[in-house]
Amino acid sequence: MISRLGLTAGLRLYSNATKKFVIAPKRQSNKWILAGTFGASFGLGWFVTQHMTFADVLAKWMYDDVPENNEGLMKYKAQLNNRLENMNVVKQLKKVGYSEVYPQKKKSNTLIDETLRAPGGITIAPRFFYNPRTKETVGVYHLGMKLTGYPFLVHGGILATVMEDLMRESVMFAKGSATEKTKDITLSYKFPTFANQFVVVRITDVEENGKNVKLRAEIMDQSGDRTLVKGKGSFST
Repeated sequence: MISRLGLTAGLRLYSNATKKFVIAPKRQSNKWILAGTFGASFGLGWFVTQHMTFADVLAKWMYDDVPENNEGLMKYKAQLNNRLENMNVVKQLKKVGYSEVYPQKKKSNTLIDETLRAPGGITIAPRFFYNPRTKETVGVYHLGMKLTGYPFLVHGGILATVMEDLMRESVMFAKGSATEKTKDITLSYKFPTFANQFVVVRITDVEENGKNVKLRAEIMDQSGDRTLVKGKGSFST
């Protein structure tokens, strides 16, 4: 009896100690999923490169969709003017003694006022702010995507034109004159200027000597924190 109980206990211990092996179901191969993903990615990449460059893809993301019809263009101009009006720089200028001013006559700069006044160029008219106490002038220009030299960067000649434009306006505001003559302008480019943004042009250190005027200028990004171009010029009235 005792031996039978011992045998039974031994069988139980043996049974409990025995490992149970579970056969896992056969895993399905995912090679077709990988192949399909690779094929789709390759096909999409091939299609894009056949129709667009990498620069085109970035431009689609960075640039505004410029409308081609009159109704869309009016809305686009209204949006730009609204963005300009709500810029922090513009709000600050109005609080520290600057008033918005307008040219006394039709300017002779046909490049700014006519040639470049198009969607993707200088779509809206620049805005000017003048401080009569310091004789400093600030102009805000929107430089569109069609004003680039290298991809995404505003052409240096456009920046020079914009700076000279505000210099001339500043001279006329300071002297109360309807005409002026450019004598000399020197520029120094400090940082690349990206297209499709506002730039803030500031005129400082206005020195008058009879009919002659000397001044300094700088172009900053739309936040007013980074200097893009510096310059100085001399004019006569």
